[in-house]
Amino acid sequence: MKINAAIIGTGIGIKHLEAIEGYRKSKVLIICEKNKKKLLELKKRYPKIKITNDENDIFLDKKINLVSIASFDNHHFSQIVKCLKAKKHIIVEKPMCLNKNELKKIISLVKKNKNVKIISNLVLRVNSLFKDIKNKIINKDIYYIEADYIWGRAEKLLQWRAKIKNYSITLGAGIHMIDLVMWMLKSKPIYVQAFGNNLATRSTVFSKKSFAIYIFQFPNNVLVKVTSNAGSIYEHFHELKIFEKKKSLIHSYLGTYSFKKKNKETVFNRINNNYPDKKNRKKLIQSFIDSLLDKKNNEIINLKDQIDLMTVCFASDRALELGKKIKIRYK
Repeated sequence: MKINAAIIGTGIGIKHLEAIEGYRKSKVLIICEKNKKKLLELKKRYPKIKITNDENDIFLDKKINLVSIASFDNHHFSQIVKCLKAKKHIIVEKPMCLNKNELKKIISLVKKNKNVKIISNLVLRVNSLFKDIKNKIINKDIYYIEADYIWGRAEKLLQWRAKIKNYSITLGAGIHMIDLVMWMLKSKPIYVQAFGNNLATRSTVFSKKSFAIYIFQFPNNVLVKVTSNAGSIYEHFHELKIFEKKKSLIHSYLGTYSFKKKNKETVFNRINNNYPDKKNRKKLIQSFIDSLLDKKNNEIINLKDQIDLMTVCFASDRALELGKKIKIRYK
């Protein structure tokens, strides 16, 4: 089997292309881009790749067996549906879709096309620091976690995100930290309560909530606080604090440390790391290609984990809307 890929969208989509092109003889044959100015630039930059503004060129091309979806959030669902009906494997930027009905449709189509694989590009799972922290924690000793997605690029809210009627800051930002925590704990939350505001962005064209805080109750009453902080004046950052009975692990802008007690005194040790570790982000896509070429290899995030994650995010948005604690009901 050879991987003949197509890319939809050339923002983060260019990073998808760089991860795919040449990896284990994989090729990108088509790039789809709606922006006319970008189209001209792409034709000069990639003279050997077909450049088009019609996504159907991809779905009708029988040579294409992998589609990388990096379009605006409100197009992901329809493009996933087209991929599944055309029996093409899928890499999709988060979120996979924008509501529960869309998710149900995707699940139904996946069941009918069991040979088609799909993966969401949740890159924190391949970050060397977070993999190291996951190996250091003792799950049974954890009682509280804080995980903050600090966007630090508020101007991005004022572009296409401001024009999407049902844009969700949970699905656009917090989803990464929710996935990170579920992956580290190897567990799913039972309840969620959420609050939010748009105080940081209310004088702009972005009318939705730009800040949200979620409190999750996991099994054994482990509590987790996650925030989606998109209106901040800050560097883009994924802050994490994990509290256990006998130690704490803190990843902040000032450094990453572990704290323990020794002879009744608190001692801390710096954890050296390569965060943000951007060079490793392509590993999620490349491991997915490995799983397509060799069935013995498993993708880094399986379909069930992706469905559970989307379910938690939809419940979080529902809790945000209602302003009360709700039970998360999994498929």
